[in-house]
This record gives sequence, C-alpha cells and structure tokens, in this order.
Amino acid sequence: MGAPFLPVRGILGSVYLEVNPRFQVIPDPVSGENLVVVQALTPDVTLVHGSQGDDAGNILIPRVSDWALAIRAASTVIATVEERVPGPLTDQPGWRLIPALHLTALVHQPRGAWPTEFPGYYGPDAEQIALYLKSAKDPAAWAAYLEKWVLNQKD
Repeated sequence: MGAPFLPVRGILGSVYLEVNPRFQVIPDPVSGENLVVVQALTPDVTLVHGSQGDDAGNILIPRVSDWALAIRAASTVIATVEERVPGPLTDQPGWRLIPALHLTALVHQPRGAWPTEFPGYYGPDAEQIALYLKSAKDPAAWAAYLEKWVLNQKD
C-alpha cells in the first residue's frame, strides 16, 4: 500500500508490544483512543508456494491467506508450485490468481511446502516436523538436518 504503518486491532494489551519494536501504541487522531500501529514490512524477497503455475507464469495461491499482500510488498518474488499446467489459469473458489507480472521467478516444485501441509495436496508430516523442531535447538543437529533433508535431496 505504500503506507509506513497501519493500525491493527487485537494486539493492544498483548505480549507483542513487549517483544516487537515494530508495534507501537499511539492515540487515534480521530477518536483519541489508543491504537496499535504496525510498521510496514518491506522484504527484499518473498517466497510463496502455490497450487498451480501456467506457461505464462501466473500462479494460484490459497484464497484465504495474506500471501497476496506479501507478494506485493517485495521487490523480488519467487514462487514454487505443486503443478505446472498449460493454462491460462483463472480465479477459482478456493484459489486466487496471481498474475505473472508480480513474479520474478516460477519453479515447479512438487511437495514444496513439505513437511507442512498444502491444502488439497497433502497433510502435515508430524514426524518430520517434530524432527525439524528438535534439530533446530542444536547447531550441530541443525546442520545435520539441513544436510540430510534439504541440501542432499535429488529434487
């Protein structure tokens, strides 16, 4: 949106105000009540995973998500997709079309959201998520996890 911050509801009185300096309390200039404002995120790169990508570079993402906002916020957007289709893709009831002009790169990467779930394709892999969380607590275990499950995969 180009705004430096936006007001949000539901954060006032939460621990977020203690742990995140991007959240500030200010008086509403109209009513005078306290509001929380959140500094805009301006990522260099957004990574997003979609269900389908077509030959023109358009993708479909879950309709119920904030991913479209993240895509518009970044200067570079890399999308991975479960399926590559000839297209043309169009909006669908559960999926939102993101036109190619918003993307920098499109990669066909089945199971690209694994070990988490991807709606309509696969559920979460609870065993792998538990291993991920356990490994992340120790630098050596984390390095071994990355070596085995990320860096040395064939696809």
